[in-house]
Amino acid sequence: MVIKTLGTQNPFSDYGTVVKGVRFAGRRSHIQTIHNRVLGENFGNLAIMGMPRIGKTSLAWNSLMPIKEELLQKRNLISFIYVARISTSNDFFKQLIYETLEELNQLKEQCSAQIIRKLNSIYSDLRKTENDKFEFNNHVQKFYKLLKRNRIRATYILDEFDSVSSFLTIADFQTLRQLASQPETQICLITVSRRTIQEIEPENGSISNFYGIFSDLRLGLFDKEDILEYWNSVASFDIEISEAYKKNVQYLVGNHPFLIDLYNYEVFNLLKKFSKVNNDSLSLKIESELKLNLYNNFENILNLMREEGLYSKAIQLILGPIYDVTSLEEQRLLKYEFIRHISSEEKIHLLKRDLGVKNPKSNISYACFSDYFTELLNLKSSEVDYWPLWSQTEKLVRELIKEYIDLTFGDNWELGYYKRHEKSEGKLKAIEKLDEIRSYSKNKFGSLASSHLVDYTFPRDMYDLFISSDWIWFEKVLQDSKSEWGKRFNTLADIRNPISHNNLEFVSAEVLKSAKEYCEIIIQRITKWRENKN
Repeated sequence: MVIKTLGTQNPFSDYGTVVKGVRFAGRRSHIQTIHNRVLGENFGNLAIMGMPRIGKTSLAWNSLMPIKEELLQKRNLISFIYVARISTSNDFFKQLIYETLEELNQLKEQCSAQIIRKLNSIYSDLRKTENDKFEFNNHVQKFYKLLKRNRIRATYILDEFDSVSSFLTIADFQTLRQLASQPETQICLITVSRRTIQEIEPENGSISNFYGIFSDLRLGLFDKEDILEYWNSVASFDIEISEAYKKNVQYLVGNHPFLIDLYNYEVFNLLKKFSKVNNDSLSLKIESELKLNLYNNFENILNLMREEGLYSKAIQLILGPIYDVTSLEEQRLLKYEFIRHISSEEKIHLLKRDLGVKNPKSNISYACFSDYFTELLNLKSSEVDYWPLWSQTEKLVRELIKEYIDLTFGDNWELGYYKRHEKSEGKLKAIEKLDEIRSYSKNKFGSLASSHLVDYTFPRDMYDLFISSDWIWFEKVLQDSKSEWGKRFNTLADIRNPISHNNLEFVSAEVLKSAKEYCEIIIQRITKWRENKN
């Protein structure tokens, strides 16, 4: 990044807010989709959905608010409502009507004072009947019928619509459905939410069917055209961006609009502060500060994904093992664009090993929306307790192996291991591969990454490199036969990297049951051995 003009203000200072004007880039096809759905003489309702901080609100705003005055002259009243600050169903409907009355004041030249007085009178009566839901709803209906008879359209952008699930009842959803679909009242609703309308409704919409009146617009990451327009808009602020810089941004945050803005904001400020730093190879200090900020914001996104119950599912698909992911959850993550398809070769190049679900027919696996965050998830995966039994098993086996190598080889165990197995080319190559992964992780994430080689082992490594290599030592802990444990660790390795069977089933119930049994045996026997030893 090169700032051409001294004194230039940081153009990215509005990141995280509703991005407007020249700062809003891309999404042209989505804007056209919105216009086609809600602005014609025949119009309908639209639900904008997507991953947290993906730009849903900015899209809704920039689709309609810049042409609000033009639409007002066509008797189409546009209201933007932040639903999250509303806490009751009555307040919700009152807010709709209040916002419309506010807009009507701008339409006095085209709307008679008598009509406006009647609408205000209905609103006043409505506020007096809040304790009588029947009368309250009748006044709501009366208000919108009068609007429609006078050829006035009420269009609402309902931001943070997820929050209505805490106060709208089935009856309220049915009322809203009637208002937005019946000819005598028809209002236009544009909802902005993380979840689908069906997921927001009680009983998944099986009773009210409110979701049935909506067309869905799933907003994902920037596409190629959006990215091109974004960088062109950056250039308009007298900022020069090299291809190397863009490539680094792509690696760090992918095509996530909020995170791209955040990164550019931080780089801009740091370059102003450290003006002598080479722009395309930022100092380690600056790079570490930027990555820490990205890490913290990625954590915020992960917390919102946890609320959706999808965080652990993403970990399972990207890294394995698969425990309780359904095909529906897989599709939700793909539609969110939190995960993406990636070839197995790309996955191995990225993480230095083949992890997560893979489809042998298409050679497709999964990654997060950016390479950097995929690497970060890999590093953090041991902290995610999505399958306590598995987490405990891996931890205990790694601890057992560490105890074994400490007793057998001492402090400089890696050298001792190399000497013992110097004639085993396969084992030495596998250890070198683990060392490569460790070095890569330490280089990328510093103190966040473990220094112990065993912490980078998975079931097949655990068995092939350590347990089978000194079965006499491990037999006293695990018991049974070496061949039996070879089969068991093969099963555990398979669920680490399951094959996807046409997306119908990731791991069979039978294999999962066996894996659980093996985990329980491992935990029980290691625990018992330690108790006896102590």
